Amino acid sequence: KLLVSKIICRKKRSVMALIDDIQAANAKFMEAFAKHDATALSMLYTEDCKLMPTGVDVQVGRAGVVQVFGGVMTAGAMSVLLKIDEVGPMGAGDTAYERSHYTFYDKDGKVFDHGKYVVIWKKVDGTWYLHIDIFNTNSS
Repeated sequence: KLLVSKIICRKKRSVMALIDDIQAANAKFMEAFAKHDATALSMLYTEDCKLMPTGVDVQVGRAGVVQVFGGVMTAGAMSVLLKIDEVGPMGAGDTAYERSHYTFYDKDGKVFDHGKYVVIWKKVDGTWYLHIDIFNTNSS
């Protein structure tokens, strides 16, 4: 029983550390977006990332991130709030998933768009990067 309890506690701690890591990465995402720095935003993604926004073909690589989020910024979104619903480990510890919600705000602080997303995170050289990012608007 004691061994099982130790294993469960260790797993809970590792999941909590993972959530902290993803929250920290999301804070960097929100900060880069607020600065309208699409290039800095793209550096939070793996080099071979896949971005799958609503109504657009899959964008591969960081240039796609710059194009998609640069377009969102140009359209009038000034900031974004990311709220985590669920995070968990996958595989051997270098992959994780996140299921969450986003809200973009305009210059007046009004909701510009809101929706949900799923990210597959990949750990590269000790740092978590967005690897596959699919998001869908709740707006019609």
